[in-house]
Amino acid sequence: MNYDYSWVVVKTNSRERFFLKCQELNIFIFDLIYLNDKLKIKILNKDLKKLKKIWFIKIEKIEQLGLNYWKNKWQKYHIFIIALILGLILLFCLSHIMLSVSVIHSNQNIRFIVTEALKERGIKENTWRKSYDEIERIKQEILDLYPEDLEWLEIEVKGLKYIVRVEERKIESEKQTPEACNIVATKDGIIKDMLYSQGEALYKRNDSVKKGDILISGTIKKDEETKNYVCATGSVFAEVWYSVKASVPLSYETKEKTGKVRWNIRLKNNGYNDFLFKSRLENYVEEDKNLFTLFKTDIIFAKQFETINKTVTMSEEEAQNKALDLALEKISATLEEKEKIIDKKVLKKEVNNSTMNIEVFVSVLEQIGTRQEFSIVE
Repeated sequence: MNYDYSWVVVKTNSRERFFLKCQELNIFIFDLIYLNDKLKIKILNKDLKKLKKIWFIKIEKIEQLGLNYWKNKWQKYHIFIIALILGLILLFCLSHIMLSVSVIHSNQNIRFIVTEALKERGIKENTWRKSYDEIERIKQEILDLYPEDLEWLEIEVKGLKYIVRVEERKIESEKQTPEACNIVATKDGIIKDMLYSQGEALYKRNDSVKKGDILISGTIKKDEETKNYVCATGSVFAEVWYSVKASVPLSYETKEKTGKVRWNIRLKNNGYNDFLFKSRLENYVEEDKNLFTLFKTDIIFAKQFETINKTVTMSEEEAQNKALDLALEKISATLEEKEKIIDKKVLKKEVNNSTMNIEVFVSVLEQIGTRQEFSIVE
């Protein structure tokens, strides 16, 4: 048989007298803890009434155990628990019902056919959110359905909204090859490599050329006599040169993470962008993740990393190396495939107002040939 127990803290001036009284009233003590001038006893809940009849003790605290404990907790917090459960259910439902579908494309016809195809497959307003696998399957079905109209399709779930981006397939007509053209130099340089399939090369490797020089001619000659005209095709790689300047401060402020992390909820709507709870960090960097959108308000989970400002001081050598890297990054950002930096040299360096200023000479292997049409004169 299961019984319900309680821990009771009683205060008494005579412990012996208290124990005798409990024995007299048939109050069985299952456990006993001594607390200075107090006693903590474990008794059956049905004996609480008998205990309260002992007039020379003071009952200071009753902690119910077993089923009655949970009954009391339920009676005290049942409204909160029910509201919490209903709120979680409602939140789950709201976060999985898609409120709108937005197809992004400038062509109205493309938007129409994609929207209709999505509706037929259940991607429309006020519907349950599709799983990742379902979305991938629907994407492929639509692309297979309109192979001549659609090149690419992406369906993104953002909050309670589908964002559909689409790219139209454009069938380009074959470009007319010019009847006659030359490959000319776009820059000064020294030729390092030349590949061509049509035309006549006028320069060879290690020859210097100037901007505008004809590198591969579309005029085919033999014994100084013009025999034919073609459109020269090919690529010419040459060593070209640049002078690049870069500046780096010898000391600068940076933010360093302390390791302390806090979480918050950000609410974002038209003109409103603030936290749900007051931030407990003064300085921090933030990583945001959009949870869902409710009534046109973005609910964002914000992860805040506490930071401290730190001053970093570099030696002149370190500053020069960093400025050199910065200068090379400027050049590298302009290079195409197969183009590369061959060599570099610091021409000038100076420290002015705690800033390292350098000028770098950079040689680059670059494609300098471009097609230039010309008219055939009989």
